[in-house]
Amino acid sequence: MTAQEKYIQYCNTVKDISLFQQAWWLDAVCGQQNWDAVINESNGNIVGAWAYPIKKKYNLKLIAMPMLTPGLGPVITYFAGQKPATQLSHEQQVLDELINQLPNFDLFDLYFLPKYKNHLSFYWKGFTQSTRYTYLINDLTNLDKVFENFNSSIRTQIRKAEKEITITESDDIELFYKINSLTFKRQSKKVPYSIAYVKQIDEACKKNNCRKILFAKDASGNIHAAVYIVWDTQSAYYLMGGADETFKSSGAYSLLLWNGIQTASTLTKQFNFCGSMLPTVERFFRSFGGDQTPYLHLKKVNSKALKLFLALNSIRS
Repeated sequence: MTAQEKYIQYCNTVKDISLFQQAWWLDAVCGQQNWDAVINESNGNIVGAWAYPIKKKYNLKLIAMPMLTPGLGPVITYFAGQKPATQLSHEQQVLDELINQLPNFDLFDLYFLPKYKNHLSFYWKGFTQSTRYTYLINDLTNLDKVFENFNSSIRTQIRKAEKEITITESDDIELFYKINSLTFKRQSKKVPYSIAYVKQIDEACKKNNCRKILFAKDASGNIHAAVYIVWDTQSAYYLMGGADETFKSSGAYSLLLWNGIQTASTLTKQFNFCGSMLPTVERFFRSFGGDQTPYLHLKKVNSKALKLFLALNSIRS
């Protein structure tokens, strides 16, 4: 049995695994040949497994994030009745073994999901860690309370938009991509992913019944904004979105996210805005009252040539 096959089998036995750690997600965003796994076994049982993406660029081997994947990380089995200190020791032992099994690489550059707090095992093995932030609404059981925690300006935008905007659900991924692309066009940037790539993700999510595409339209049929939301048993994730700058004062985007949060409350436990570290986006997401939540960015460069290149670029900047 290959490591991939063991990983798939193991993940089928683990509760509350993130959709981004599922084999079908990795197949969609990497391709089946472009990810692998390392396995930690004890007494014939798997106690930890870690799927990682593989890229080759400029003759370098990279373990680096696939696009539209907010975070990854190892899957570890914890045992009932373990005391916190014992659990931490177990976690570090499993992580040590998984890290030791990673293949040779020139660059390791991964974001971890927010549930991973401990990076000591990585630090001891020469990885560098920086902290990034997202916003989480951790409890969706009381939507009235969730709404009251929104910034007053967001609540005003939503109430205004409710009078003029209709939220509809659709499977039209090409139309969504068109609206999503407007965000990059506004910043004079090229869309970093193709429609074919987005379709791969959408087909996988649709098959696994874990996505909704929401559009905000006015009475004339104009599309003001669109969002793409995915979920697992623990959280919903704002994966993609976009808006037409022509209608920026309509409040449609705020209404769409509120609708997405309401929808998520019927499907899972929390809502993750998935970033962003950009100041304007961060302020917007923060205004929805979520908790600022850190997540790990772990990095290691083994290639001497790449180290020199990165050092020179740092000096120039």
